[in-house]
Amino acid sequence: MSGVRDTLRLARGAPLPVASWLLLVAGAVLLVAAQWVLWADEVLFDADGFSERAVRALDDDDVQEYVSTVIVDTLIEEGSPDLIAARPLIEAAVQAVIGSSPFEQLYETALRETHRTLLSEDPIVLQIVDVSVVVKPTLANFNPELAESIPDLDTEVLDLAESEVVHAVLDIAEGVRVLAQVLPLLAVGALAASWALPRGRRRAAMRVGIALVVVAILMVLLLDFSKAAIAALVGERAGAAAEGVWDAFLGDLRSWNLAIGAGGALMATAASPWFAGLSPAQAPARVWELMTAPGSNAGRLLRAVIAVAVGWIALVSPGDLVEFSVALLGLAAVYLGLAELVRLLWVERTTTAEDLARAAAAQRPRLSPVVRLAALVAVIAVGVATIGVLVSGLGIIGGADRDTPAALEACNGHAELCDRPLNEVAFAATHNSMSAASEGWFFAAHSDGIAEQLDHGIRGLLIDVWFGSPARNGVSTELLGGSREVMVERYGLEAVESRERIAARLGPTSGRELYLCHGFCELGATPLRETLDDIRRFLVTNPAEVVIVFIQDEAPAADIAAAFEDAGLDRYAYAHPGAAAPWPTLGELVERNERLVVMTENAPDAPVPWLHRGFEVAQETPFRFHSVDDLSCELNRGRADAALFLVNHWIEDIAPSPADAELLNARDVLLPRLRQCESERGQLPNLVAVNFYRVGDLMAVVDELNGVGTASQ
Repeated sequence: MSGVRDTLRLARGAPLPVASWLLLVAGAVLLVAAQWVLWADEVLFDADGFSERAVRALDDDDVQEYVSTVIVDTLIEEGSPDLIAARPLIEAAVQAVIGSSPFEQLYETALRETHRTLLSEDPIVLQIVDVSVVVKPTLANFNPELAESIPDLDTEVLDLAESEVVHAVLDIAEGVRVLAQVLPLLAVGALAASWALPRGRRRAAMRVGIALVVVAILMVLLLDFSKAAIAALVGERAGAAAEGVWDAFLGDLRSWNLAIGAGGALMATAASPWFAGLSPAQAPARVWELMTAPGSNAGRLLRAVIAVAVGWIALVSPGDLVEFSVALLGLAAVYLGLAELVRLLWVERTTTAEDLARAAAAQRPRLSPVVRLAALVAVIAVGVATIGVLVSGLGIIGGADRDTPAALEACNGHAELCDRPLNEVAFAATHNSMSAASEGWFFAAHSDGIAEQLDHGIRGLLIDVWFGSPARNGVSTELLGGSREVMVERYGLEAVESRERIAARLGPTSGRELYLCHGFCELGATPLRETLDDIRRFLVTNPAEVVIVFIQDEAPAADIAAAFEDAGLDRYAYAHPGAAAPWPTLGELVERNERLVVMTENAPDAPVPWLHRGFEVAQETPFRFHSVDDLSCELNRGRADAALFLVNHWIEDIAPSPADAELLNARDVLLPRLRQCESERGQLPNLVAVNFYRVGDLMAVVDELNGVGTASQ
């Protein structure tokens, strides 16, 4: 025990500059503040983060039960008293709806847009005025009375945008965003300076590690006690639900502190004088010695506190104790492994008599250069392997071996399609594929985005690519060729003026990027690069699938081609040798790994061989239909002898309707029209493009056109 006392006396006698301690305290305080600010910026003041955690809360069984109970109680109170007898059935129905994916998508979208309404520089309530300008003229074409019933949004609605509450919230949000960038840097700087100032760097590193542990413990205790207090305040009925919501919104903050505490514990242990000069094999014995026979009153007090805490946790929450113990063992294993590797690479210089004595006691033969090199390689290998696992888990790398199937068993879900040329296969397609309610689009044409569409079986994507200028509150559209007149001719003066008012409120723009938009990026915009990443990920993980992308290119084709190349999609792109050349079979495309066919509508020339001028190789039907009776199979764009055939099958409206899609996509409407077009044009419809693809019988009808059974997705 004298060795331990000497070590403690050495630590106490070392110079501890006041500045180092002050910086340590300041760093710990700044770390606490930085965590709360980062959390607020990521969760409270970010629409996506807020809505994501709200949906996560809804996944909790207790939250679902509470929400469904409130809904059922309201239905029964406001409805017929006879509903009480059917309460179990109503509860089952409500719980089924709340737990469904469509409800979660609707719930997340509503929360996201509400959040953006309150926390954007120009709340979306302002844009509703302009949206009404766009909607009313279109609605008047179908139902003038309903159009007249839409009220004019006057200044009373706009007062919200000028209210002091909104401005106060915006000021707080802006301050939080600034602090989220500054406070973490200040905290790291203060802790680093606290370590760098004193001469005893090892002891300074130990103090920094202890400070991290203290911060983590205090934060975890604060979060846990606050959760318990709130659950107690709201009562037994809502307590479990409140805990579920608390975990969804603040669980990340708790996880951050557990990670900070674990890192601090490793740092403090590795730098502690109690373990200096010890091999990893001796470290557990030293821990046991400190716990069973502490050499000071402070050590005995610490042992007593730890024993009480462990006993209390074992009684109150044994599951947490098991989880903590397993985590502690994992940290110990990591520490022992790293300590041994470090010992092989580096021996701390001795500066005092005590250090010399300790070093002499732990003296070991000098290691050969081969062993030291092997240890260095091991450290590097562990780091590379860890980074590789993390990166591949995010889907950034890996999967190259999956590009080509080991054996060709099916193409686009069916073995029968492998021997058919591309122009003899029907593809389920979506019109305005990017226009998704789940991604915050106004007037969405689909419930979910392109990644989900591909997973569902969609193999034809009709997308519009524009240049836009990103702003803080949205994206500003770049006019077609810089011409306002073209926009007016296509969309009308009122719509263009409305877009201009919205764009003026978006704030300063920065640069230009390619976006997927439908006429107005202000009403919905998805970065092209994100969608191309989704398509590439799908092709990599589904090596027997062929996808067609038809682009309404309102940006230069060369820029679009460059975006495909940046996403790594050019390696999958098929280049057709000429309009008169026969098309390869799906099996040939799969075997050559040329499974992406890309076409554009407007480009006068193809900048690369695989970016085809669409209406040289394809023909289409009209698309401006206002009712089912308007549907026709007449030739619109393209040559009558073009090999590929696009059938446009939707009602043209600025606000697409699921009710229209339910009628149009029904087998009794969709299949007869496709058969009629096949008969009139003498060609199988290759792209069957619809709105709201999940509604109706699109997939079954396409399989029937192909003469195959249900696809094996």
